[in-house]
Amino acid sequence: MCNAFNTARQPADIHPERIPMETRLIRRTDLAPVILHTGKIVMMRWGFQRRGLGPVNNTRSDHLASPMWREAIAQRRCLIPLVSYYEWTGPVGQKTTHLFRHPEDRWLKVAGLWEDSKEHGPCFSMLTTAANTVAAPIHHRMPAILGSTDQARYLDDGLPEFQPSEEPLISKTTSNPLLKNPPNPIQDELF
Repeated sequence: MCNAFNTARQPADIHPERIPMETRLIRRTDLAPVILHTGKIVMMRWGFQRRGLGPVNNTRSDHLASPMWREAIAQRRCLIPLVSYYEWTGPVGQKTTHLFRHPEDRWLKVAGLWEDSKEHGPCFSMLTTAANTVAAPIHHRMPAILGSTDQARYLDDGLPEFQPSEEPLISKTTSNPLLKNPPNPIQDELF
């Protein structure tokens, strides 16, 4: 499931009508901007800390009634503004990286939960749901991307259930942003 996404470098870079020219890659345990129900944008660490599990960065939307998530969904919902997110397919050592984004370069707002950690401060987890037709060939789950009408509803009252996103998405293969030294292209591939 989603273990990396791109977002604004700073909360001030989150503007409703445009995405920033420069973005920042977010990985598990990195700080990222999230939007609280008050509309305030704050920086939080990606991943709830759970003993024996390490950071839990994704939360299945169909498991929200479990004791692990029940309090957070009832009291601490947030939105995670994304420019794009990544998924991988293929065998270890030969994985293909897929980038998902809005076709018109608009913000994607993903349902999230947050909590305060004594050790790490405020932390968030991204909700996931069944994949839509664009994401399904790559992965059976995807971030719970909310349309504009569902964003306020989610923050205020929650949603009774999450469906595959109806927000338009496009996918393309790309270089792996997690590699420190990406492979150099062969000269023939450039022409």
